[in-house]
Formats: sequence, C-alpha cells, structure tokens
Amino acid sequence: MNNPQKDTGSAKARKSSARLMAVQAVYQMHKNDQSAKEVVREYFDHRIGMEVDGQRMVSADREHFSNTVQGVAENFDQLQEMVVKNRSRDTLTNEPLLNALFLCGAYELMLRSDIDYPIIISDYVHVAQAFFDESESGLVNAVLDSIRKTTR
Repeated sequence: MNNPQKDTGSAKARKSSARLMAVQAVYQMHKNDQSAKEVVREYFDHRIGMEVDGQRMVSADREHFSNTVQGVAENFDQLQEMVVKNRSRDTLTNEPLLNALFLCGAYELMLRSDIDYPIIISDYVHVAQAFFDESESGLVNAVLDSIRKTTR
C-alpha cells in the first residue's frame, strides 16, 4: 500500500530521484499519449513521497521533477533533433525508455545552465544503470557528453 511520507533524503538525493522519476514520466507521457500536466499531477498525487512495496524511497524534488518533465514537453522537437544528431547510428533507436533518458538529459544540458554538467551527466548515467546494463550506461555517458559539447 502507498502511504504518503514526508520529504526524505538530502537535496542531492532528492534531485537524483527527480531525474529518475522524470525519465519514467517522459516515457509514460509518450507511451500513453498523456500531457506533461497530466503526468506531473499523477506523480504528485500517487508516486512522489509514497512507499513502494513497503520500502521508503527518497522523495523526489518536486520542482526539479516538474520542471524537467514540462521542459521536455515544451522543447520536444528541438531536444529530439539534438538527441538524434548526437547518438551513434547503432544506438537502440526503438528503445523508448532510453530515448526518454536522452531527452531529459538533453533538456537539462541545454536549458539548465544553473546546474553543472558533470552532475547532470553523472546522474543520468546512474539512472541508466537502474534500467539497463553497463553498455547502455556507457552509451548514455557518450551521447550526453556529445550533447554537452554542442550546448555549453
């Protein structure tokens, strides 16, 4: 059962959690044809700050989560173009979760100059490790670093 809980974790851990949830939300948005507003509301109401399978999870930074999901939605075409330009031809192009990860990382690299790029890239590599094996996390590092070179 999901029980609401108070915000937990350090500011850094909460931002990392926000990035993980943002990737999941962007994936969900595109898979289910939902708006960013709908998905953000769902996460605020039913996921962020809730127990998952009886485990206390680090609460996501709600502002960072919302900003990322809405930023990806508002800049989708530009971000998708940037992702396509910077990934290698052999990248799993049909992997929607990996694409959601690239989009979120590209958004932060392009439009969140207030955050140091090594933090962004490192966090998204860790997100990749939560879902994929080592080869995909290396790919995420390479693609986001390539995007970084064109945005910063």
